[in-house]
Amino acid sequence: MASLDWLIVAIASFIVFQIMFQYLSARISVFFCKGYRTLTDIQKTEWNSRVVSTFHALVVGLLCLYLLWFDDAVNADPIWGEPTLVKLNVGLTAGYLISVLKRFAVKNERKVMESHSSL
Repeated sequence: MASLDWLIVAIASFIVFQIMFQYLSARISVFFCKGYRTLTDIQKTEWNSRVVSTFHALVVGLLCLYLLWFDDAVNADPIWGEPTLVKLNVGLTAGYLISVLKRFAVKNERKVMESHSSL
């Protein structure tokens, strides 16, 4: 993996996690969990966030297990080995964390705007 390929993975994973949060989580949840429709908007936001978080944890966790058990290059030399999949994992996690940061920023911006409008 070239030196900045992890950045491309991070940008792509940011987009994927945003799409999952905004669109896919609700559609999947309505299909599998009938009670999803009865949740308030705040509860739906929390639910969607947890769905995305769980998906991220599964993907990154499984990739870590694969690296631990089967990646000979990383296991032979954990510090200086060729960590292609490690960089991929870092890119996935960076995209996810930026996605979460964006959600927090938007949520807090709304709170700040609401508090200033009451002055």
